[in-house]
Amino acid sequence: MARKIMVQGTGSGKGKSLVVSILCRMLRDMGYRVAPLKSINFTAVTYRTREGLEFGYSQALQAVAAGVEPSPLFNPITPKPWPDGTISIFVFGKPVVRNARFSGRDLLLTEGGSVGEAMRREAMEDIVRKALAELESSYDVIVIEGSGPAKVRGLGIMSRAIEFANMGVARIANAPVLMIANDPDSIRGILSLMDSEERSRIKGLIVNPFEWFKTSAELGAEITPELAWRYGESVYGDLGFDIVAVLPFIEELASLPELDPVPPAPTIPLDYWDYLLTKIVKKVEKHIDMEKIARIAGL
Repeated sequence: MARKIMVQGTGSGKGKSLVVSILCRMLRDMGYRVAPLKSINFTAVTYRTREGLEFGYSQALQAVAAGVEPSPLFNPITPKPWPDGTISIFVFGKPVVRNARFSGRDLLLTEGGSVGEAMRREAMEDIVRKALAELESSYDVIVIEGSGPAKVRGLGIMSRAIEFANMGVARIANAPVLMIANDPDSIRGILSLMDSEERSRIKGLIVNPFEWFKTSAELGAEITPELAWRYGESVYGDLGFDIVAVLPFIEELASLPELDPVPPAPTIPLDYWDYLLTKIVKKVEKHIDMEKIARIAGL
């Protein structure tokens, strides 16, 4: 049975896709067969296989990190927005909804299947269970990425989909959760929306204070691993979670497109990402306690 570990965030743009890529590469380098998994990736930036299967491009980047061929199993549900305001949904790389249009709180069909039907919780659970079953038969570790903030309110069907893609998937996979935050108040805010069972799944905290570390670097300060860990403990230590990583500012990413954008955006070539990730892992390895993460994952 494959071990699982899940990375969630207090919001979008907190570094989940990057952290999953880093963990995939570091676990691969430890000798494990590793697969990424993001159950729902709402993105206009997709990867297309030779067979014409389409899914989130960031899962192709994570596959490269893990040293495996990109597969729609890594992103089984892909809602893809179009510039005209419509949305298509791909399941295991195949379109099941084409060009559906939002209208107020309803999702109206213009062609293909119904978005509401495709995004029913029961349907999504079946899809995720199928993906997990196939991945478990081939890999030692599955590194799961959540979607957006771990908890969100007021978005109707999208709120339910996002919450499912986080703690819902954690329950299905029985996965411990590492939470990423770039400030302590965001953690407190997310925790206030969670019930006790959800909070109990959080087993570690990844601190990603990129703006603070970026400013420090621009001012000429050297953020050593020791200083980063002291910062993490002093600012986040009273939250009651093990701190498993305090990420440095990674200047190599500053000139690159977002790893997991929602709107159309340029993509990072896969071969260049493979090369760059080797450099990134070397830079961050002392900022990540992989022994602690492996223990949390049950390895």
